[in-house]
Amino acid sequence: MPLVSVVIPAHNRETFLPAAVESVLSQTFTDWELLIVDDGSDDSTARVAREYAGKDLRIRCLRHEHRKGAQAARNSGIRAAQGPWIAFLDSDDRWLADSLEVRLQLATTSQVAVVHSECYILKPDEASPSGGPAGEEESLERMGLRPLQGQIYQEVLRQPGPMFQGMLVTREALARIGYLDESIRSYQEWDTTIRLAKHHVFAFVPQPTFVWNFRNPSSLSRSLTGNAAGYLQVMAKHRWAILRVLGPKALAFHYQTAGYLFRKAGDEARARHCLVRAYLWWPFRASIFWAGARHFLKWRRANHSGGVDCVP
Repeated sequence: MPLVSVVIPAHNRETFLPAAVESVLSQTFTDWELLIVDDGSDDSTARVAREYAGKDLRIRCLRHEHRKGAQAARNSGIRAAQGPWIAFLDSDDRWLADSLEVRLQLATTSQVAVVHSECYILKPDEASPSGGPAGEEESLERMGLRPLQGQIYQEVLRQPGPMFQGMLVTREALARIGYLDESIRSYQEWDTTIRLAKHHVFAFVPQPTFVWNFRNPSSLSRSLTGNAAGYLQVMAKHRWAILRVLGPKALAFHYQTAGYLFRKAGDEARARHCLVRAYLWWPFRASIFWAGARHFLKWRRANHSGGVDCVP
């Protein structure tokens, strides 16, 4: 039985998948299995995965006949895993050679159920015309992820934290939270981290253990609308915990953040919706007050109403 089960969800990643798999094959720690979950691809992703599986018995291929999303693909991998530890890698990213070794060492010495790490980022302004990985060694920069460790529940209710590619989690901990929420559109790590942090302490590896490829133009993280919708979705899912643990000011901050994300995406209607709610939850902060009050008055005029029926 392998100690670590690595899960790679992949949808139409024939170009990027080889680099991700090669980074697993290059690990200094070798007691692993790799589950590549093809999420209904219509390119050669499945063929690439099978070719690797044919060369190394530690690699297994799973397939969804129809696309279900990255969270569903990760869940399929988790449920098929044989190892007590689960590690995630996105199909267009890659691990550094000692990624598993350093995270497992910290997990063992700290006796924790969740470890996460710093990373490098490939920024889009350095991209080749194809969005591919060429020349990446010259443009690696530290991401600057927050070094969250210990009891981090309050911190991750306040703002997002770890990324899947740097997380090492016990399979037992994932089973305890009912695995990953497949309805979450983006900020999927944030939702998962909140749910894990409610029950477990975290440890942090300060050195980068993976490279996040922000060059890929099809990456969900590059979709401004999807980004905003995912932020609001996760915040709304945990709003009562945010309110109970951090208070109305923190909830207002999240609505304000979602509003700015929607405005950046050009969705003024949903931006206004979020800023009004930020104002109603905490009208005492100047930026929230003026932005929220302005949009609240517009909302009242548009609806010919003297008040608000309810506030989510």
